[in-house]
Amino acid sequence: MKTVIANRADFFAPGCCPIALRTIRGDAAMQHPGDLTDIRHTHDFAELIFIMRGGGLHWIDGDVYPVAEGDVFLIQGNTEHYFQERHNLGMYNVMFDVSFLREHLHSLRSLPGFNAFFFFEPTYRRSHKFQSRLHIDPEQLFQATALLRQMETESAAASPGFDLMMLAKVLEIFVFLSREYSKEKNPKARSLFRLGEVISRLENEYLRHWTIADLSHIAAMAPSTLLPVFRKATGRSPIEYLMEVRLSKAAEKLLKTDDPISEVAAASGFPDSNYFARCFRRRYNCSPREYRR
Repeated sequence: MKTVIANRADFFAPGCCPIALRTIRGDAAMQHPGDLTDIRHTHDFAELIFIMRGGGLHWIDGDVYPVAEGDVFLIQGNTEHYFQERHNLGMYNVMFDVSFLREHLHSLRSLPGFNAFFFFEPTYRRSHKFQSRLHIDPEQLFQATALLRQMETESAAASPGFDLMMLAKVLEIFVFLSREYSKEKNPKARSLFRLGEVISRLENEYLRHWTIADLSHIAAMAPSTLLPVFRKATGRSPIEYLMEVRLSKAAEKLLKTDDPISEVAAASGFPDSNYFARCFRRRYNCSPREYRR
């Protein structure tokens, strides 16, 4: 089967925030413009899938997973997927461009459930055979439905400010899912949650002198296991990730305060301001002083 590349114009309105909602009700084909539910496709934005009723078989990057009412999972950008089978399927698709949410990521990453669900579950989906997916019970599904219907109403009306409302609802949904994932009892999901907690601790306690032994204890993994697992999901080692957090905090302080650069460095985890300046230049291609100007 040939892979189709999804057209962003079919999902995101021009000049508007790149967040969109689509619904599938039943098994009829082509229920909205650009509907690729049954066609193997990929796209450069992320897609959050809520199974509201029924089920089917979902093909993701060569593996087939059964899905049913209450399942919620993320399709990251540049992932091939489609429904191989649908059985009275009711589904919401929330599509979003991750880059648009970048300024909110540090806050979201302070939630272990967010890191587990949005970073680690897609990375380990194949090896976990989809057993670490999020599954919510009817009561939580009802709550999710209420949020999604509010998004649906805003999207359909397109009243002034609807893009801000869509962003607010997406963030609310992210926090909701993060909290729900933190309640998962499945052992594989719990192992991902512990990895998510490593990221959260680095985000929230970036001034602490972390060691790999400290982080391995939080993750309940040997260092030799934690390091490749962490890099596979984030593209960085834990120490590199910590450095990125500290530099990001420093950049924020440079823009929001008039504090001397030496104080910004110390408040961001760099007691040596010269070392801070070198690290900052490597990351932002300019000095801290130039960045502030």
